[in-house]
Order: sequence, then structure tokens, then C-alpha cells
Amino acid sequence: MTRDTDVPGLLDALTRVGASLVGALGHRIELAGIELGEARGRLVAALVVSLGAVLMLGGAVALLTAWLAVALWPTLGAAVLAWLALTYALSGIGLLWWLHRRLHREPKLLAETVAELQRDAAALRGQRPL
Repeated sequence: MTRDTDVPGLLDALTRVGASLVGALGHRIELAGIELGEARGRLVAALVVSLGAVLMLGGAVALLTAWLAVALWPTLGAAVLAWLALTYALSGIGLLWWLHRRLHREPKLLAETVAELQRDAAALRGQRPL
């Protein structure tokens, strides 16, 4: 008779552990979804604003370039075009350098989710969470 009571108790315990694990995994997946949603929102906003800025600044740069070329042509001749091209090239390189540094400083995608899963795994192994 003790075997009959032990077996359902063991099965119940295993069922509860499994349900807990599935619940914890579900929470982690929800966290991942939230992080992905936030990342998507930031990306869309950055792309829309960037596109608008590029269009406006591109028009301003084109008009300023034409004005400078016309205004300085009598004194500098064709050299004005070289100086303008050099200015734009250096500006572009500077912007690419800034973007590269910014992208490498941003936190990795799903970093919070990975950290939570690592803490969960450590707890299941009986280790102290970091």
C-alpha cells in the first residue's frame, strides 16, 4: 500500500516541477517578446527620423554646394569643387565612425532574457545565481 501512495506522490511532484519549468520558460519567452518589441519600436523610430533628416539635409547640402561653387568659382576655379568634395568625404567618414562606435556600445539584443535564463539554469543546478 505504501507503494501506491508513493507513486502518485512522485508523479504529482514531477508534474508540479514540470509545470513550474514550463511556467518559468513561458515568462522568459514573454520577456524576450517585450525586448524584441522595444527593439523594433526603437528601430522604426530611428529609421523614420533618419530618412527625414537625410532628405532635408541632402537638399540643404545640395543648395549650399551650388551656392558655394557659384560664389567661389571666380577666385578658386575648379579647386572649389575639390574642397567641397573633401569636406563631404571627411564628414561622411566621421559619421560612419560615430555610427560604428554607437552600435558597439548598445546592449546586445535579448541580453536581459539570456541573463534570466542563465540565472534559471544556475538555480536548477543548485548553484547560487550570479
